[in-house]
Amino acid sequence: MIKLIPLAMLGLSLGACVATQPPSYLAAPANSTIDTRSPGYTAVTAGVRSYDVVDPLDWRELNRRVAPGANPERDDSNDAARRGR
Repeated sequence: MIKLIPLAMLGLSLGACVATQPPSYLAAPANSTIDTRSPGYTAVTAGVRSYDVVDPLDWRELNRRVAPGANPERDDSNDAARRGR
C-alpha cells in the first residue's frame, strides 16, 4: 500500500504534462483549399434481387445452362431419360 501512493503520484504528475489539444499539423486538413464532394444518396435496397418461389426445374437442364460455353437454345442433348426412351 505504501508503494502504491508514490506510483499514483508519479502517474498524476506525468499526466499533467500531456498536451490537452492535438498539435495543429495533426488536426488540420492536408490542403484546405480543395473542395470536397458531398456524398450522394444511394438507396439501401439498391442492387437487391428478388428470389421468389418458382416451380421445380429439371436439374440436368439447369446444369447445362450454367456450364461454361453452354448454349441453352441448342438442345443437342442425348439424355435418354429426358427424351423418354
